[in-house]
Amino acid sequence: MIESLLALLAGRGDEADFHDRYAQGLAAVVRAELALVVECTEGQPVAVLGSFGDKPAAQVLFEALPPTLLSGARQQGYAHDAWRRSDGMSMVLLAVGLLDDVPSVVVMALPERERAQLKEALIRAMLVKDVRRRARNAAPPSLAVSPLVESALPAARVSGALVEGPDRHMLSLMGVAAEVMQARHFGEASLALVNGVAALYGLRQVALVWRRAGAAELLAVSHVDRFERTSRMVQALQAAALEVLSTDSRIRAWRAAADDGNPSSLLAGPPAHQLLLGALEDADGVLSVPIRNRSGLAEAVLVCVIEKEDVSDEEVDQLTAVLDMVQPGLAQGQLEHMWWGKRWRRKALDRLELLFGPGRPWVKFAAAACGASVLFLAFGSLPYRVEASAQLTTDSTRVVTAPNDGRLLDVMADVGDMIRKDQTLARMDAADLRQQELEVGSEIRRYAAEEDKARAAASLAEAQVARFRREQSQARMKRVQALIETAEAKAPFDGVVVEGDRRNLLGSTVRRGDMLFRIAAVEGLYVVMQVPERDIRALQPDAEGSLILLSQTSREIRFRVTHFVPMAQVKGEQGNQFLVKARIIDPPDAWWRPGMTGLAKIEAGQRNVAWILFHRVIDTLRLHFWW
Repeated sequence: MIESLLALLAGRGDEADFHDRYAQGLAAVVRAELALVVECTEGQPVAVLGSFGDKPAAQVLFEALPPTLLSGARQQGYAHDAWRRSDGMSMVLLAVGLLDDVPSVVVMALPERERAQLKEALIRAMLVKDVRRRARNAAPPSLAVSPLVESALPAARVSGALVEGPDRHMLSLMGVAAEVMQARHFGEASLALVNGVAALYGLRQVALVWRRAGAAELLAVSHVDRFERTSRMVQALQAAALEVLSTDSRIRAWRAAADDGNPSSLLAGPPAHQLLLGALEDADGVLSVPIRNRSGLAEAVLVCVIEKEDVSDEEVDQLTAVLDMVQPGLAQGQLEHMWWGKRWRRKALDRLELLFGPGRPWVKFAAAACGASVLFLAFGSLPYRVEASAQLTTDSTRVVTAPNDGRLLDVMADVGDMIRKDQTLARMDAADLRQQELEVGSEIRRYAAEEDKARAAASLAEAQVARFRREQSQARMKRVQALIETAEAKAPFDGVVVEGDRRNLLGSTVRRGDMLFRIAAVEGLYVVMQVPERDIRALQPDAEGSLILLSQTSREIRFRVTHFVPMAQVKGEQGNQFLVKARIIDPPDAWWRPGMTGLAKIEAGQRNVAWILFHRVIDTLRLHFWW
């Protein structure tokens, strides 16, 4: 295939089948099933100059060519589209504008499975698109065999010679670019690039240097697997690359002959390149070529150490075009080679360089951020809200007290329990009362017997006395029975226990009237807030705010301030606190309970950002220095 393309380049063979042979060679280069060389005028197909593949399928493809594909290939050099054959198979169409005597475009149909390799196919096609058909009587140019092509293809001996000048490295560059694009890792790709360029141009050494946060980092050196990053040679290579990244242009440095004829006595070029060339005693020159990204900025540098034969400007232009083609793959591989922290930092750095330009992007970003922050502090405003501790409470509360003196035998309720009306909350020890009940009952029976005996003896006075004593004992019996009935503390209404710890009450001795429980009804809930004294000045009448309960931090409860107690309460280390009450705006939920606490934020209007951040500091300084 390479011999066929070289023969076409040298002008050998019959002109009649030139385009057929070119289509065949190009189809082999890009692994296409069909290839058409189409003459076009203003984006419209005119005729088929040559083809390769199935002739009927080629004719169908020619008739189905979209004008946008041809016009795009002529305007920007290449274009691609999708095409479905008559048998239903999907194909990818790749069109490349040719540098022929007539306006022509080569259209290649690749299988859908080759879509992932479309970039590589485009590179291969672009590298051989300038193969022109020569005039019939034109003398073939002088040819010489490229060492890399001859070493890469030992079995293919080219009869004749290869083209000298800019075209002599065309196919070799294509091979280097393909090897770089097919590399699995960034290290393999970078070594393939520097080794291939060094062998192709006969250079002493080639180094790949990448931009890193405003500095330059050496990543690969030809024919060297490992190198010491702190060595003087590595630092000299990075300094030379940094000059290219700063000027965004290629740089040459060479040895100039002095008046005494000593070729190494004078060095021409920028300072860093002069130092690098001075450290390389056997080198005749240094060529640094920038590798630009999609934005046109120099992202990496290829530093070439020239030992004998110089590299012409045409060859450098050709190398630059290939470097621009492989740059996206190298950049992506270099990014994937990093760990995730460096990848994130690199992406952020790239975006900052696009926004602020190359050179210390973090410093520029910090300066811009500081300036924007100062402006925002001086002229911006935000809603200011006063923070306060809050609690749900209700006025529907009742205290359950001890019914009489004694010891609590059993406690059936605890703080937070939901209770029903007439539910037993606690039971007192009634053993003494029941003993008194038995004794009083015995007295009643004795006095009744004495009364009957006195009546039988017709002793009316004694019978009357016994009757009075029996009635007195019956009254005592009623009192003891009443005390036994009230020995149980019961709930006055439905609600929740907000005070009364079961562990503290169980077995304790109480006196009549001592508080056992505090019960609150789950109705009429409102918010009670403790606002610090330093923030009370910011509250407005009927101010609204939000409450977040500790039991459910995902929901905000809206409220409106109704009134506050104009007398401060001392709360220990918290200082003076003002009691503020608010009405809940949102409908209550079933799980709300009196006594639930949370954090409330009361809206105090729009305030300057600087005042919000520093007003407490200013107040402290004013109190301290009295100004």
